[in-house]
Amino acid sequence: MPSPDSRPPHIAPPRPPIAAARGFARAGSWGEVLNLLAHVTERALEPEQITLVAEALLRTARPREAEAWLRRALPDVERSGDWIARRRTINLWGAALFELGELNSAELAFRRALELGEQEDDPLLVARAMNNLGQIANVRGRPADALVFYKLSVPAYQRLGHPRGLAETYHNMAISYRDLGELDRADECEQRAIEFARAAPVARLAALARIGRADLAFRRGDVALARIAALRGATECLGLGDPAGTADGLRIVGLACIANGEFADAAAALERASGFATRQGSPVLQAETLRARAQLAAARGYLDEARRHAQDALALFTKAGATTDHTALTEWYAGLDGRADDAPSTHQGDLP
Repeated sequence: MPSPDSRPPHIAPPRPPIAAARGFARAGSWGEVLNLLAHVTERALEPEQITLVAEALLRTARPREAEAWLRRALPDVERSGDWIARRRTINLWGAALFELGELNSAELAFRRALELGEQEDDPLLVARAMNNLGQIANVRGRPADALVFYKLSVPAYQRLGHPRGLAETYHNMAISYRDLGELDRADECEQRAIEFARAAPVARLAALARIGRADLAFRRGDVALARIAALRGATECLGLGDPAGTADGLRIVGLACIANGEFADAAAALERASGFATRQGSPVLQAETLRARAQLAAARGYLDEARRHAQDALALFTKAGATTDHTALTEWYAGLDGRADDAPSTHQGDLP
């Protein structure tokens, strides 16, 4: 009897079951999708399975692997004639590039996906692509433009009965309203995001929206609420295997500790946040965490350390094309001049 690895050459190896992979994906069990499919080379997979692996890599905070996987797989997907998989592959490739801070390449991919979605009557992809283009506009410091894209996505997701897409879009809208200083509208959007995330149900999106509300509480001056809510969100994201959400929640915990003068607790939270941000790989998230560490160093009077963290954050904001964040941090950095290093300080180094 031949061993399992010695099949006659004319018998193709069995393909992984697509039905099982779809089921894991619908349940948000992305680790199980990878366990089922990722050990197989992309050439042995059907186009739909390729996109499931890519999305699973993105959902488990492995954008660099997702980008390489999609770049290798795209020519085969295009040759397959599976136009649905082609559109999704291009959009997912854009998402991976976005997470890596490659905004120009990501925008090209999203616009191509949008074009194909419109040409081939794929309203779900059109909604996703507009949502993604909105995120790029927001990172580039154009929250009003981002809201235009998001407000086009919302009715599309409503027509499709797609609560997950609505949760993502309302969370993104909250970030744009926050950046415009409209904190009440931002909070309303985060609450809608939580409602739709529960309906989906997608626990990760609900946790991210709660972290968003913690950020808003901090900006309103409710430091105690911000700390509690951010820690809860970070803990939830950690349990869900989401290093990006964990990092963002811990960053806000650190900021709340700084505001209370609890510098040792702030340092511990921000050190953990930096580790998760580095693991996730997003330059914007890493820069935001470094900016918070610069604030902590300034509050302690350690200005050389503050400058080092701020310089590293500025380089990452430049890489990501985050011009507004870069400008604000540059102004904050300039304000450090004239202060004596290692001098006791109660200055909290307010974030830009």
